[in-house]
Amino acid sequence: DGDSEGDAAPHHSTVKALCMAITAASGKAFAEKFMTQFAAGFKENNHATTLAGLLAEKISWDWSDDSKGDGTPDDLTGMFSKSWGAMVDSFNLLAKQVVVDTTHSKVLVTGQLIINITGGLADETNLVHNDICFIFTLNDKEQVTHWEGYWDQADEGMTAALGKVMAKLKA
Repeated sequence: DGDSEGDAAPHHSTVKALCMAITAASGKAFAEKFMTQFAAGFKENNHATTLAGLLAEKISWDWSDDSKGDGTPDDLTGMFSKSWGAMVDSFNLLAKQVVVDTTHSKVLVTGQLIINITGGLADETNLVHNDICFIFTLNDKEQVTHWEGYWDQADEGMTAALGKVMAKLKA
């Protein structure tokens, strides 16, 4: 009768399900590992070491602080070591939520973030609360090929802490 009403969506969903790029379990395991290793990198500003093997040979990024680019893991971690890695000595993600898009190999991690902005100065403590969201696109080796980062870059507490620490570093 030529009536295909309702056939397209279920067929499309079935095809997508059969072509799962990652599983929900592997996406959640990736999120745990990445966030643990990422947080560890702030203690010694050594994200090149702590994120080794988690970033693809070619990666792109686009973050709320207007950091945007593409290159190698060394390009990304090198840039990071001169910015957030140099300014922050602890990264604590509370109430973390993970969403895995199995058909597009995307892992979304969001939560309430507390960072300590010190600029590496022993006498500085500036705890900043700012919600954060990362969206990672993974390749077939479960390495990040694209990293989106969202937070309130104009957060008053964060901008005050960054301004205070940068002034001390310039003095």
